[in-house]
Amino acid sequence: MRFLLKSTCLLFASLLMIIGPSLPASAALGADDRAQIARVEAYLDTINSMQADFLQIDSAGGIAEGEVYMRKPGRMRFEYKPPAQILVVADGLWLVFHDKELKETTRLPLSATPVNVLLRENVKLSGDVTVTKVEHEANTLRLMIVDTENPDEGNIVLIFSDNPLQLRQWLVTDAQGNVTSISLGNMQKNVKLEGKLFTFFDSDYE
Repeated sequence: MRFLLKSTCLLFASLLMIIGPSLPASAALGADDRAQIARVEAYLDTINSMQADFLQIDSAGGIAEGEVYMRKPGRMRFEYKPPAQILVVADGLWLVFHDKELKETTRLPLSATPVNVLLRENVKLSGDVTVTKVEHEANTLRLMIVDTENPDEGNIVLIFSDNPLQLRQWLVTDAQGNVTSISLGNMQKNVKLEGKLFTFFDSDYE
């Protein structure tokens, strides 16, 4: 369980500081690559809310699963199924990590995380973040993304199925090369989600 917590914190801490090649590879992207990035931005803009199952696998083979909820702007919730005792909530201002077993809570400013980029009403994969690589083959599209100002700590790869375009998975790699993957299933777009999913009060878990 402690390893699962470490893996979960690794996943979301890495999302705070998306990193990759030290060179600004965006300069090497061609016209087709930029067209694919524009497609992804347009697709992500169609998702105002979302609910899906997720499967998380860490670099040591540890597995956890649960449900993820998202509502723009700025709201997200990862609810892990037992035996995991982890809850992650973005409430529009903070990204909250809660360990139910230890009753410990950590809050980080959502605006300081690349998660915030995906939760904006108008998604732009530029500015705060940089797309360093685009791979488009068969019916799969992959975008590698780094933090523009901190390009030396790891990366996140967004993976989409194509025809039609749909987000299926993301991989987070830290500076040590550890990879954590999140795969999505049974995704439902633009569903009505209750506001209480995106609120967190310590008193609820005392």
